[in-house]
Amino acid sequence: MQAKVLALAAACLLRAESAAASTFELFGAGPRGTGLAGALTAASQGGEAAFHNPAMLVDAPLAGAWLGYGAMASGLYVKQQKPVCTGSYTACSLQHPGGFSFRSAALPQDTQAFALGWNYPLGGILRNRMAVGVALALPNGHLIRISGPDPQAPSFPLYEGMSDRLAFLFGLAGKVTDAVSLGLGVQVLASLNAEIDLRVNPTNHSMDRASIGIGLEPRARLTAGLAVAPHPDWRLGLSYRQRISLSYGIPSQVAFGDNLGLGIGLSHETLFSPDTFNAGAAFRPTRTLLLSADLTFARWSQAPDPSPQVSLDVHGKAPAAFGLQDILDVGTDTPPLQLGFRDTWSPALGVEWRVAADWQLRAAYRFRPTPAPRATGPFKYLDSDTHVGAAGIRYRFGSLAQRLVDQLAAAGRDEGDTPGALFVDLGVQMQAATRRLALASDPNDPVGALEHGGRVWFGQVAFGGSF
Repeated sequence: MQAKVLALAAACLLRAESAAASTFELFGAGPRGTGLAGALTAASQGGEAAFHNPAMLVDAPLAGAWLGYGAMASGLYVKQQKPVCTGSYTACSLQHPGGFSFRSAALPQDTQAFALGWNYPLGGILRNRMAVGVALALPNGHLIRISGPDPQAPSFPLYEGMSDRLAFLFGLAGKVTDAVSLGLGVQVLASLNAEIDLRVNPTNHSMDRASIGIGLEPRARLTAGLAVAPHPDWRLGLSYRQRISLSYGIPSQVAFGDNLGLGIGLSHETLFSPDTFNAGAAFRPTRTLLLSADLTFARWSQAPDPSPQVSLDVHGKAPAAFGLQDILDVGTDTPPLQLGFRDTWSPALGVEWRVAADWQLRAAYRFRPTPAPRATGPFKYLDSDTHVGAAGIRYRFGSLAQRLVDQLAAAGRDEGDTPGALFVDLGVQMQAATRRLALASDPNDPVGALEHGGRVWFGQVAFGGSF
């Protein structure tokens, strides 16, 4: 019985698959957000505005929805100076007399996720004055996967598991004047707390008590936006997303009679997104052409230690009799790591062109500077300056119902201001992480010098329409 309990505890503590923010933060909301590299603070349409700028929800003349599916393929690489060996120390020493490392790089895995956008302008006396919207990202196969990397194994915390987090955003927008609108919303995640108390009777190999309590508490964070139209062909926008993360604590007590007790503590703050401020402008030189620009400030200096905090406290009469109650303790007073991440400014430019009545093309570029310092120390969290190239295409078909045509006329808008009765949308991105070299500051570093960089591909297709 003791072996089963310890094996279960070890399995819970040692499973570590890194995870970070949702697909929206890195690739944009929906195929249009992907194809314009997120340059939508002043150019959002429909449900995507719940993420990019909730104030823009009221700019959509018709209700609409889209359902999409996206996939990420990673081509990131890590070249380690020291060869990786997974055998015993003696065997590895004979095989690599010049030095070796037990730690191999944890490269991001390919991921997939569903996405949904929905917007609805309110009717009655609020017609053309208020609107609501939702943006949702749903990982394929699960809602949320909680995990944490080994801080000494090379990993890419900004990319690993990007589709492994549920993202849900709700927004409400209203017009202050005909030219000014405000939006407020929430982004929802959760905090997880659990407590495990096991009492094992070693004499007869039985479990005298097994108590497990689990609590899941929703955590809502603010989103806000402002949109201004100083001219019919100009839009200016500001938006803010409050930092959000998932935290959990799982203290566990395992007692073997009165002689030996184990206190196993596990706590973690993960799935982190920083405070983010966006400023954008959009300009229509013609009815068929849209130019957009964004500047994003992200407070990555807030980033917490992404590795789990694990502690083992041994107590009871048996270890106290031998003076081992403190010697056998592990990690009970280990402080969290200081990542040294810095705040970043990320500019983006996008263009959207309606080449024909039913066809629309997009292209964009974004520069994302890295928040991470070079991995010269013992902790190998990797990232580098990244150039983002994006493109997209939309095909719309079908005819708007007469009541929708009447709604457009009442709002003084034309059909070109809508995605169409029905549409298929595709957005793709290629993120090129520049080559970066990190020389180990300590000659006894377990990993040694390394080089990293590569490519990340993301694509999303969606089907939607107006109603």
